[in-house]
Amino acid sequence: MTRQLDTALPAGSNPIDAESKPKPNLPVNIFAFLGVLLVIFECYVLIKWVTGPFFVRVPSGPSEPPALMRSILIAWQVGSIPATLGLTYWYVIRPWLRDRKLGIDGILVISFLTVWFQDPLSSYGGHWFTYNTWMLNFGSWVNSVPGWNSYGKPGAMLSEPILFTPFAYCYIFVIVMLIGSWFMRTVRKRFPKMSNLGLIGCTYAFMMVFDFVLEGLLWLPMGIFAYQGGHWGIFPDTYHKFPIHEALTIGAVFCAVACFRYFLNDKGQMVFERGIDDVRGGEGRKTAVRAFAAIFCIQGAMFLGYNVPNFWVGMHSTEWNQDIQKRSYFTSGICGENTNRPCPGPAVPLDRNNNSNPISGSSGYLDQNGRGVIPPDAPWQKTIVPFDRSRG
Repeated sequence: MTRQLDTALPAGSNPIDAESKPKPNLPVNIFAFLGVLLVIFECYVLIKWVTGPFFVRVPSGPSEPPALMRSILIAWQVGSIPATLGLTYWYVIRPWLRDRKLGIDGILVISFLTVWFQDPLSSYGGHWFTYNTWMLNFGSWVNSVPGWNSYGKPGAMLSEPILFTPFAYCYIFVIVMLIGSWFMRTVRKRFPKMSNLGLIGCTYAFMMVFDFVLEGLLWLPMGIFAYQGGHWGIFPDTYHKFPIHEALTIGAVFCAVACFRYFLNDKGQMVFERGIDDVRGGEGRKTAVRAFAAIFCIQGAMFLGYNVPNFWVGMHSTEWNQDIQKRSYFTSGICGENTNRPCPGPAVPLDRNNNSNPISGSSGYLDQNGRGVIPPDAPWQKTIVPFDRSRG
């Protein structure tokens, strides 16, 4: 056996050295490469947004949020930035300065700082939620995403509160990773014979309840955003309607984050960073590889667990209730009063974005009276192409 191995190696090489040589195509390297591509794509879209015509505020309109709601919105915007900076320092900067090394929490926090990019993507095919445009916004990057299909134009589009969303994704996901792994340890201690699948199922249920408390009982009544087109609504006739599928989908993402942190190998490594010891280079390079691998896997969980299923919701929006439609800060200029478009619902055809001229907004649509409207610059096939009836 040894002789056969020796003859297969180049002259002068050592079999032991060959076996211990790091493999370039380790899974962690593949995840990291995909994470790099993902970050490059995000940077491309964000630069296109900031330098293009869609980087303008979506006004809140004539409706004024109640005084208490305004105070709460200000508090969330003011408090979100220091909360995220504090967590970044504690989990990333502090351990790096002290040890020149990051633990799994630091790696996860880095990935959490990038997830906010995906926040509006479930509306790719149709609008089903909006943020409160009374908060500071500059529109959003959605119309800069290649192929974006939902209606929007500068000043009338799905907005993102720039002082809230990017930071909220970090500190909420940090809370999720901490309470999720705590819950899993507690359940495991109480029921030591429970299978891993059973433990994951219990965690999923726990995360759905957590999301209902966070969104359904706190954020939605506070007026931060609204789920107009969601299905299976709790409080269905109010501006703070909570669709049950929200808990089902984001609960799955929260559960995945908890599992990534809880299920470690004997080296204390998460599933997507296993094999990092075989990666060439120093601690700095290995940390970068781990971080990009985490970015890809955490964002992959967000995309598959949340945006893919809720894309269907956007394509099949329920009717927006009156309590939401009467509040202009929740319509974002997309539909309703002062527009020529009815709000989404089962009887309203999807109002597509005009990809040939996205600045003008829509292609053909139905107006408030149910009449078809074809904007002058919208692509429209005016002639009928006859069938080929030749016999060949």
